[in-house]
Amino acid sequence: MNDREVGQVLLVEDNPHDVEVAMRAFRRHRLDARVEVVSNGADALDYLRAAERGERPLPLVVFLDLRMPDVDGIEVVREMRATGASRHVPVVMNSSSRQERDIEASYRSGANSFVVKRFEPERPGEYLIDVARYWLDLNEGVR
Repeated sequence: MNDREVGQVLLVEDNPHDVEVAMRAFRRHRLDARVEVVSNGADALDYLRAAERGERPLPLVVFLDLRMPDVDGIEVVREMRATGASRHVPVVMNSSSRQERDIEASYRSGANSFVVKRFEPERPGEYLIDVARYWLDLNEGVR
C-alpha cells in the first residue's frame, strides 16, 4: 500500500450500519486503507473541494448513497459534474431504491453506475467489492 492508494474510494453513506457492512467487506479484502468515509452529501462536497485544492487525494471512484438529508446524492453528482477535477471521477450510486425514477435521475445527473444495495447474509457487502475492483483494478481511467 502506498500513499497514492489511500483515499481511492470515497464512500458517502449516512446509515452507520451500511457503513459498517461496507467496511467489513473492504477489510476482508484488504481494501479498507483505500477507503475514506463521509456521512453526508455536504461532507462529500467538502472532501472533493479539498481534493481539488490538492489538500487530499482525488478519489478514483465515489460510492454515493442516493437518499441523504440536506444534500442528497443527486445534488452531489450535479455539483461534481459542474466544475473542477471531480467532474471526471466515476460515481456509483448505491441505493436501496429500485424505482425507475431514481435510477433515471441518477444517470441524468451524471452518475456512471447505479447499484442496488444487496442484503446477503452469507456475503455481506461483497457486491461493493466487485464494483470497487472494477473501478480500481479493471477500468482504465485518467489518474
